[in-house]
Amino acid sequence: MGAQDSQGEGMSTIRNSARGMQCQVRLIGVCNHNPETVVWAHANGSAAGKGIGMKSHDLLGAYACSACHDVVDRRVLAPDVFHREQVELAFHEGHQRSLLILIERGIIVVHRGKVLVSA
Repeated sequence: MGAQDSQGEGMSTIRNSARGMQCQVRLIGVCNHNPETVVWAHANGSAAGKGIGMKSHDLLGAYACSACHDVVDRRVLAPDVFHREQVELAFHEGHQRSLLILIERGIIVVHRGKVLVSA
């Protein structure tokens, strides 16, 4: 299995790895817990490199079911019990869990300070 640096074409490997995974965002009362709907959801905001017509870097994402992804991306309003900060916290916790899964699965590797993504 080859590897690419974190800016290379191998980044679709991360997006493709979402098939059949469990949602890591896990918004209570929102999450549908259906691995068939899980995608690699990109982080929002300019700090993540996202802009008009641009997705953030693939490393800045999380495994998210369709329901959680819709709330994170504001396509669907979060239930009244959630403040926006709670949704963002759930995404960032999901991001951390997702990165650990990517490392455990050997999809991303940090070698001598460089992030490598399996091709």
